[in-house]
Amino acid sequence: MAGDVRPPRQYRLVTLTTWFLALSVATAPGAIAQEPKVPPGLDPGGIAIAHIDTGVNYTLPQIASRLARDGEGDIKGYDYEDDDLTPFDAQPGDTRENPRRHGTSVASIILREAPGTRLLPFRYAAGKPDAFAEILGHISYTSARVVAMPLGGYRQEDWEPFKTAAELLPNVLIIVSAGNEGRNVDDQPIYPAAFKLPNVLVVGSTDVFGRWPPENNTGSETIDIATTGENIEAIAFDGGRTTVSGTSYAVPRIAALAARILAKRAAAKKPPLDGAGLKAAIIAYAGPNPTRGSPKTKHGWIAAPDQIVIDD
Repeated sequence: MAGDVRPPRQYRLVTLTTWFLALSVATAPGAIAQEPKVPPGLDPGGIAIAHIDTGVNYTLPQIASRLARDGEGDIKGYDYEDDDLTPFDAQPGDTRENPRRHGTSVASIILREAPGTRLLPFRYAAGKPDAFAEILGHISYTSARVVAMPLGGYRQEDWEPFKTAAELLPNVLIIVSAGNEGRNVDDQPIYPAAFKLPNVLVVGSTDVFGRWPPENNTGSETIDIATTGENIEAIAFDGGRTTVSGTSYAVPRIAALAARILAKRAAAKKPPLDGAGLKAAIIAYAGPNPTRGSPKTKHGWIAAPDQIVIDD
């Protein structure tokens, strides 16, 4: 994998199709009308996590201080909706004065549970699912080996380019959400989860007791693991504390665990894991899901990933 450089323009792809975000959001007050400038800063160092979402509110000090940057202070993420270096948190395609904000809360969980990381935020493009493959191409030019992507869609053809791009990144683990439609995704698939790629980890969400809310998807063949993603604390778009729920918020918890595993190995001077190896290392921490009845995931449940002591 090459160093952190800007990718060539050949990765710009455009295809108009339909897709969806698997998310649970609340519109935050005090929305900012125009994209502000990214505050000045230096690269904080640490394990890099790429985050594909609606962008982040990088004006918040707790996020600005953790952005991956180049030598000139420019952030290493990108806004694929507006084609610029300011991936400010606003759901692409939402034209309301106060659009939905999602990425800031997700990012805040990553940064809280993996404090030694740096964030590469990527804002997706509305109505252009092929651009997710383009974002993966961009990520291949960075040092990020963990991708948090709380997204998915119903149409397999929309996600075939993503599948091809993911297969070209065997050293990267992509963590995706199982979705919140109350369906069994073994029978009613969503993508990219249904591709069952060796370097893609699909995450479901439970409450603190391991119980599945009825709106959260299940799938004993498709969903790899679950973790507690219901009623957890996050930072809202406006910087205040908020409580969030849904599979979108299980993703950052597992992404943070992945980053801590990589950091531990680096500190011990152990060779890095590829995507499949990192996926297996995470699954090894899972125990049985305490919920009675048929299995909801393939490999079980991690109750509190931030409490796990990483093996040497």
